[in-house]
Parts: sequence; C-alpha cells; structure tokens
Amino acid sequence: MKYWGLFFGILLVVSGCIDPFKPADTSLSNRYLVVSGFLNTGRDTTVITLSRTQPVNDNTPSLVESGASIQVGGDRGTVHVFQEIRPGTYILTPRRFVGEENLRIQIRTRDGKTYVSDYVPARQSPAIDSVTWQPDRPNNLMRFLVHTHDPSNNSRFYRWKIEETYQYQSAYYSGLEVVKQEIVPRTVDVYSCWRTDRPTNILIGTSAKLSEDRIQSFPLVAIHNSSNKLLVKYSLLVKQYTLTQAAYEYWDMLARTSETTGGLFDPQPSLITGNIRCESHPEELAFGFFSAGTERSFRLTVRPIDFNGWFPGTYPRCSVEPDTLSLEDRY
Repeated sequence: MKYWGLFFGILLVVSGCIDPFKPADTSLSNRYLVVSGFLNTGRDTTVITLSRTQPVNDNTPSLVESGASIQVGGDRGTVHVFQEIRPGTYILTPRRFVGEENLRIQIRTRDGKTYVSDYVPARQSPAIDSVTWQPDRPNNLMRFLVHTHDPSNNSRFYRWKIEETYQYQSAYYSGLEVVKQEIVPRTVDVYSCWRTDRPTNILIGTSAKLSEDRIQSFPLVAIHNSSNKLLVKYSLLVKQYTLTQAAYEYWDMLARTSETTGGLFDPQPSLITGNIRCESHPEELAFGFFSAGTERSFRLTVRPIDFNGWFPGTYPRCSVEPDTLSLEDRY
C-alpha cells in the first residue's frame, strides 16, 4: 500500500506542474499580412499568395488579400510586375533576370499600406542526383530519399517540396450502372482513380558542417504498408531550392516551433516573422520570407513490382459486401 501512496503522491505533484494551454489574445482583431511564395528566376512561372492571419480558434476559411499590387525590384534598377489571376494569387511569367542582382519584393495592399522585403541574392540550385526508395522492415515503412550535391560547394542550404501522385483502385470492381431504369455497362471508369497530395511539412537540410557540399539520403516521405498509395502506381515529384543561411534559419525555426512542439523538451511556440516588413506602418507585423533562385525537379515513378514482392502488404478491403448486380439482371 505504501507504494500506491507514493505513486499517487508523485502523480499529484506532476499534475500540479501542468497548466492548460490557452492561446494568448484569441480575440485579437488584427489580421496581419502573410506572404507566401518563392521568386523563380529560372524558366518557370512564379506564384505569390497573399493572405491574412486569423486567431487560432477561428474556423472560418483563410482570408485572402485581393487587389494588391506586387513587384520585384533589383538593386540595379530592374522592375518586374506581378498580375493577379484570382483573389490572393499573383503570378510573374518567366523572364530574364540580371545576373548577380539582388532582389526584393514590394507590395502595396488595397488599403494603401506598403510592404518590402530585404534584398536577397538569387541562389542557383544544383541538380538532384537521384530519388530512391528504401524499405524500413521493422516499422513496415517504405522511405523515399533524395540525394544531391554541389561540386562548387556554394549551395550548402537546401529546401525541398514534394508532390505525391498515385493511382488507387476501389476494393470491388463495378462494370454496370442503371440508366433510365436499364442495367447497362459503365462508360466511365469508377474503379481506378488518381490523386495528388502536396504535403505541407517543412523539408530542409544542410551540408554546412561537412567538408563536401553533399546531401545523402535525406528523408522526404515515409509510407506505411497499410496505405493504398503504393498498390498500383506511385509518382513522387521533388522540387529543390538552394537557400541563404538566413532563409535556412527561418525555415528551421519555423519547423521547430510548428512541427515539434508538444513535448516537454520541445521549443516553445514563438513569433517568427521573416524578412518582410511594413514600410508605411513600421509597428505593424508581416509574415513570410522572400527568397529567389532557380528550382530543380526530379520525378520518381514506381510500381509494386519494383519492391521485389516485399511492399506493399495485403490489399485493404472494405467492410461492405460487394454489389451482386450482374448482366443477367437485365432480363
């Protein structure tokens, strides 16, 4: 009994040290500007989105910032103007940029406030060497990894974005449908489908502490064998960017505070704004980090046969009975 008393005593002390989390200023009416995007100085279109912050307990859709004017200016006098293609989304078509020119974004919102970023260099990303897969048998996972290197040792800081496109099938095949009270063969395939996922987790890596500018086997995504992503055909598109050290530190801190909080020793949530400021109203916050450079991409496509029979596992079955409708039911 004395051990039970000791246990409950410890439990009481520990529970007394835990306070419920209450977000500060949940009623805050300020909606600060959020700038999201990357200036692509290569051959692809640049997309910048503008939105507004909202309280954490606000379940309404994000408020986009429409009617703004955006331009990118260089420290050598060049100016490139964006066009709004839909509310809150602005694009800059591919064009030639001056080499070695530092760039910054300039924004004027519909209410007349102006925002600018720091000048940043346009970083050129090296090519992606390969994207590979590796089974993690103890955890029933298939891991996908990226490999890259810069022979000039000028990159050092990297960020990746991924898109997962995969084909999947329903557990039961349906080849018939009822049209005008008649049973007829289906003209549209409802058995096979495609889906594209764009994970939002932050993927960054650095070779700053290595003698060679090389990233080897950086983990991009892990897929459990109970998933249907790898059952038919899976395609992983990897986009790679080279960052400045300041940009890397921004994304690193953002990842630490947004993706690893919750544990006893994890970083506490903190205010991370970036390199964009409100020029007309210095006391007003703005969020986002403006970067510029080229984008390099690599696509890997795999089928179950590529995994030598080990992955994926059994086909997930639905808990419903299959349709018993057949062609004989037409008569």
